Amino acid sequence: MPEFQGYVCWDIERVISTIQTEAVVASSAVFLATHTPLQIHRAEIDGRSFSNTGQLASEKDVLKDFLGRKTATGTVLMPIVGESGSGKSHLVRWVRENLPVTDKRKVIYLEKSKTSLRHVIESLLEGVDDTEISQIRSDVRSATGNADASSLALRLINELVIALAGTTAAALPRRQRQLAGKKGLALLLQDPVLQEQMLEEGKFVPRFAEHMISDRGADAERPPRFTVDDLPLSVASTTQDTAAPTKSMLRLLLSKPEMRDVAVEMLNEYWEKSVQATASLGGGRVLDAMKKVREIYARQGQEIVLLVEDFALIQGVQRDLLDAITETSQREGQRVLAPMRTLMAITSGYFHDLPETALTRIEASTGGHVYNLDLVLEGQDSTEAFASFAGRYLNAARVGRTELETHAGEPMPNRCEGCPVRVKCHDSFGSSAEGYGLYPFNRSALRRTVHAVAPAGQPYAFVPRTILSRALIPVLTESCDTISEGTFPDEQFRQRFKSNRAANDLPLASRVREQIDEMDQSDGPRRERLLEFWADSPTDLVNLDPGIAEAFSLPHLPIDSEYPRDRGKTSPRQPDVEASPKPSQVLHDPRSLPASLQKRIDLVERWSAGDAGLATGEASTVRSMISRAVVNRQDWTHPPTKPTSGSEAAQAGWNNKANTVSIEGAAAEALARGVSPIIFKRTPANAEFFKSLILLSVDAADGARTQDVLRLAHLADRYAQVLRERITAHAQMSDDHLVAGLRVSLMGAALAGRAHPGMSLLQLHAAAFDPGASWQRSDASSRTEAWQASLGAHVAKRTNLVETLRGALGVGQGSGAVQVIDAVRALPLLRRAAERWELDGIELPKWAQDAARPLAGWRELVRAQHVQLVTLLEEIRQRFPRGERSSEVLPQLEASLRVAAELGLEGGSRVPEIRQLIDQVQDADWASLTALERDLAKLTADLEGTAAMTAALHGVVPLRDPHLADLHSLLRAADAFLSDALQAAEDRGQTAASTASQQMTSLMDDWQQAARLALSASEDET
Repeated sequence: MPEFQGYVCWDIERVISTIQTEAVVASSAVFLATHTPLQIHRAEIDGRSFSNTGQLASEKDVLKDFLGRKTATGTVLMPIVGESGSGKSHLVRWVRENLPVTDKRKVIYLEKSKTSLRHVIESLLEGVDDTEISQIRSDVRSATGNADASSLALRLINELVIALAGTTAAALPRRQRQLAGKKGLALLLQDPVLQEQMLEEGKFVPRFAEHMISDRGADAERPPRFTVDDLPLSVASTTQDTAAPTKSMLRLLLSKPEMRDVAVEMLNEYWEKSVQATASLGGGRVLDAMKKVREIYARQGQEIVLLVEDFALIQGVQRDLLDAITETSQREGQRVLAPMRTLMAITSGYFHDLPETALTRIEASTGGHVYNLDLVLEGQDSTEAFASFAGRYLNAARVGRTELETHAGEPMPNRCEGCPVRVKCHDSFGSSAEGYGLYPFNRSALRRTVHAVAPAGQPYAFVPRTILSRALIPVLTESCDTISEGTFPDEQFRQRFKSNRAANDLPLASRVREQIDEMDQSDGPRRERLLEFWADSPTDLVNLDPGIAEAFSLPHLPIDSEYPRDRGKTSPRQPDVEASPKPSQVLHDPRSLPASLQKRIDLVERWSAGDAGLATGEASTVRSMISRAVVNRQDWTHPPTKPTSGSEAAQAGWNNKANTVSIEGAAAEALARGVSPIIFKRTPANAEFFKSLILLSVDAADGARTQDVLRLAHLADRYAQVLRERITAHAQMSDDHLVAGLRVSLMGAALAGRAHPGMSLLQLHAAAFDPGASWQRSDASSRTEAWQASLGAHVAKRTNLVETLRGALGVGQGSGAVQVIDAVRALPLLRRAAERWELDGIELPKWAQDAARPLAGWRELVRAQHVQLVTLLEEIRQRFPRGERSSEVLPQLEASLRVAAELGLEGGSRVPEIRQLIDQVQDADWASLTALERDLAKLTADLEGTAAMTAALHGVVPLRDPHLADLHSLLRAADAFLSDALQAAEDRGQTAASTASQQMTSLMDDWQQAARLALSASEDET
């Protein structure tokens, strides 16, 4: 059996030719062989952003949706969104590889590596023979083929000057008006000195010009849009020989950051116009050409499928192309343009900047969703996902491109099958679920390596291109020789990969490194790196798994501990007690310390030897240094929380006492209450650590050991969560407490008609975090006094409630007001809070109790309000039955008043009242009575259970017509008036009076007949 030591089953050439970071570069066979099923999120569009719905989709789901979606216009515009390297173009390529072959479909594929405008236009118009289209091809070739990048960049700027100079203040939004016209932003761009600054290497314009005339390399990124850095804002320019108006414009931009943002906005807005003018594509030529292409394919009975690997490809022709590909295919019932389906990869930033028309058309054609490839992976699932992803590429690198292409269309060969060292390799390094060996990684090394190259601030982000280009390819290419030579992982590996603390990948403990230095003089640095990555940074010195040690030529140490084989599959252990490292031989030099300080060091030494307990002063210093370090090291941004000061932490029980830091045999240990989170045993190594802390406390840092400083930082990181938990418990900010507070906020918002069951989570979010200072109900006249009193009392106490919630679930600048709510944390809590709309049976935190008191008797409050609304509605319906026309009521009343006046029956105080009420209800929405009636009908009598309360709140919470009480008063007053008028007419007893009596009797009969019909309808429903 071959030796496993120094074994290498790949070579550099195979790695480079097989593992490609760009989907379009790989051959079909290699692409399909290395394809790993993507985790694709279905996201809902929300304005100019999108949010994941929690629904995952497969590649097949995307393909089915893309090809099967029907629209009224015959066009589909479906974005694949995600940050750079997330796999967007990979998915577009997968769709192309899996499109069913048919002569009914014309496929246009825009590769991201072909960035030149000529290639984009020719790809779009490929296969179409038409005079006008041929002229466009010729014009684009002429515009871009006969110019170098520098001259083209200058032409682009000049065309941009023309576009900006043609703007007028009246036609621009208010924020842009100062930069309009010839004396606005155009001044800067036409100044020769400032033009030179905009044409400097690395700026947007020259980069765009370079990509406009030539295709980029496989790994080069398409230039982004203009940013503030591209503006010619050199302070020196204001003092040079620059025209006064230009200097004035420069000073405006230099002095007002918001105007710099506006300037960038305008440059990007008018950039497309300058590109089209430079390439002779103005006047809608691209739009007309693409419509003609669609006309031609429509005559051939074909559908067009446009696959765009990178939306940035169509910079310069975006608006025309988007208009062309979303133009309806039907005209007067006839298909005149070929149906068109477009799948385009687009970064999140570009999506946010899409034209409004494009966003509208995307929503219309996809039903308001996109597919999002930005992925965050944590825990065991992430480790297996990394293994599955890397396993395919590692196997492909072993097989090689040639053999993969030879077996195209067949299952990918597994090079591990038949390997002479397979059993030992897989036992030691592991394999993916698909059976591909992970060598030279194991799960721990793979997870830590992926985290090490994750984007800044996104430790758990899964970015395929980054993993391939910065992890797999470098390790495989650089390790070929070093594994054989027995020097892997070398210094280059250490420089390239740093453990990511944000991903909970802690570096190797200083005490373990100290032991390695003492025990391994020849391979110490390599052993440190192997233990940190391949053994998941153990808290004690161990020997590696024998198979890993053999493969990497690492000698066995004469220690008892060995690496447990399952450690690479789990998260690092977090012991409850601070373990004691082996004692160091490095001692503090007593001759360099002042006598008073040396005395303190000696007291620690005595404690270490067991001769005495640790004195109060020294124990207090140690505890204080450690407890303060944890507070100072706390990261209040994950999750976002308002920072806590040291005094606030002390109030929460995190202080320099034994209940925070427990020291065996130290003073005041008997006063500790409960179990201390940090525990130190009496060991020589801990004594050396305490000595360093005492030295640091008096600024004698020269005498403190570096490893002890690192250990202090490690402790601070390790116990940050314990501190946060104590503060959370003290401040009553646990998830359950926050849910209770959010429920109080929602119920208070319900009093104001701002929240009720069934609202979207975003609407509830807005209501829950609204201080409500200006809340008033427009329908207050139909509310009970108790309801209005509860609303007023709650609003008076609501500010503190909302500020507390915002402080717990958001962050601000320093100790200032909260500016951002952490929606990732807040929304799940809000969802829990909205599950029930009562406070019975939950523990309210103190900070929510004042705002909750007005909600006492909530069930009775809701019931009473329901009764009031029902009573109002019933009395209204007695006089204004269902089915009656609201348009007839007021004229009928006016007629009654007129008849009464003609007959001399206009006396009484009710007539002015009725006329006033008629004026007040002119704007009343009579139809709202039906909606109110429907909502109130859902309420059960006892209000028991969540469903009953939900139904009740649907009836009583929403804002109703503000004239509801006026309608009720009007109908009652009118009824009483008619009765009085009839009685007066009957009392006259004369012929004329008899006539009046008959007329009033007729009006009264009409009114009472309507009432009887209303009562009858009500009884039938009952």
